[in-house]
Order: sequence, then structure tokens, then C-alpha cells
Amino acid sequence: MTGLGRRVAQLAVSATVVALLLLFARHVDWRGAAMVMRAADPRLVALAVALNLMSLLLKGVRWWVFLRPMGVGSLALALRATFAGASLNNLLVAQGGEGIRVLLVSRASGVSSARVLAALAMERLLDVVSYLLLLVGAAWLLDVPRTIVRWRIPATVAFGMILLVLLVLTVRYRADGPDPTGRIHAYLVRFAAGVFELASLPRLTAAMGLSLGAWALQVATYHVAAMAAHLPIPLTGSVAALLTVGISFLVRATPGNVGVFQVLYALTARSFGIAETPAIAAALLIQTVQVLPTLVIGTLASPRLTLTRAGH
Repeated sequence: MTGLGRRVAQLAVSATVVALLLLFARHVDWRGAAMVMRAADPRLVALAVALNLMSLLLKGVRWWVFLRPMGVGSLALALRATFAGASLNNLLVAQGGEGIRVLLVSRASGVSSARVLAALAMERLLDVVSYLLLLVGAAWLLDVPRTIVRWRIPATVAFGMILLVLLVLTVRYRADGPDPTGRIHAYLVRFAAGVFELASLPRLTAAMGLSLGAWALQVATYHVAAMAAHLPIPLTGSVAALLTVGISFLVRATPGNVGVFQVLYALTARSFGIAETPAIAAALLIQTVQVLPTLVIGTLASPRLTLTRAGH
């Protein structure tokens, strides 16, 4: 499929999703949802904001664990780029912020973008592993909706396959051959070499710990924000909502997944006997907690990143 074809397909999917969201929105009591949000406990909202920012900080540190061996020693640079990328992801349909943060770090540090991209690839892989571990644990151990239970076998298989891939990477395979010719081939070789270089057991263990901590903080963010909105959802429900919403972020059909987030959260909450209006209000509050502070910090971090060049 050509670039134009992919763009047309993406626009068609987005238009379909938006149409379905509008249809769903017709049945939402938005006045009631607004009343629930206005009655939210400000102390719990502040706690939810802090928990979400801590989660994003851990993700930045996780990336830095892989950036250090690549020659990027500045933790502050990794954190600024992480917040800038997250803020862009909230404004774009696709995960455009991921590519931007690679370019920003490469430009500011002078390290090849192929090596920075290798660090990002490992960081994102650990994020997927952590999500699958949470999904497998919830599907087998918790009383979650059937929509999650049905994924217990596929998720367990996928988790095992990714662990096998990581095990293979830790063998530290090195390909000895002639120097690559061609810019694209050379770039891919540098990228692959970077991935193999990063796959050490101590580094993967440290990054996995940070990743699990970040996901735990996200569960806490969901649950505390729901408590702030006085939503009677159990902790298991917050875990189930996070897992359900998390799948939708693989392909963002709307900027920041606005609308899709609220629909999936409300559908998950319904399985725990919670009415649609308060669930929508809680979902709006959760996304406000996640998006607005990140946008502010990312916006403040972006100018310094774009003006910083290696050696200056």
C-alpha cells in the first residue's frame, strides 16, 4: 500500500470511529456527567495527577536505562523528550510523538538516530511485556469481564514468545560480515547492532522493574481518579478498565484517543454494575488528569529540546 493509500485508509478508519462516537454520545447524559466532575474531590484529583506524572517519570527513566549504553548520559534529556513525546501523542492521531522524541534526543546528544531508535524499541518492547504480564495475571487470577478472560490463552502465548525473543537477544549475537553498503542498509545494521548491545539481563531486569512500577502507578491513577469522581468501582474494575483501554492505544483513531477512551471505560464499568453517566464522568476526569498536566510539561520542555544541539 502506498503512502497515500495508508493515509486514506487511516482517515476512513478515523471517520468511522468518529461517527460511532457521535452515535454513542447522543445517549450520554452530558449534564449529569458534568455535575459528577464538578463534585470531584480536589485532593484525590491532585493525588491522581501526581501518580500519573510519577508513572511518566518512570517511563522516562526506563528509556534512559537503554539510552545510557548508546551514549546518551543525560537523564534530564531523556525525561524532557519523554514528556514532549507524550504531549505530542495526545495531539496526534498516530503515535507521532515517539518518532519526534527520537529525533530530539539524537539532535541534542549527537548520537545516531539509529542507536536512539534501538533504545526506544527496547523500551517499547518492555512496555508490551509489562502490559501482557498484567493482562495474563488479571485474566487468570482476578474476577474480570469475559472480554478480558477470553484473552488469557493468547496473552499467555504472546508473553511466552516475547520472553523467548528477549532470551535470544541476551545471547548477544554479533553478525560478522562485510561493511554494509547503502544508507538504508547501514542504518538498519546500526539499529540491529544497538538492539543486541542493549539486551543484557541486568539491564532488562532493571527496565522491567521500572515498567511494572509505571503500570502499577497507572492502575493507581485510574482508581484514585475514579474515587475522586465518587465512582463505586472496585480495584479489579480499574485494572480491567486500564487493560481494555490499553489495547485501544495501539492504534489511535482520534487525537489522544478522546472518545474511544470514554466508550471503552464505560463499557468496562458497566460489567461491574455501574451506570453509564457516572462512568463517562470518571473517564473524562481520568483523561483530564492524564492529558492536561502532560501537555503543559511537554510544551515547556519542547522549546529547550528543539534549541539544543550536540556540542552547544
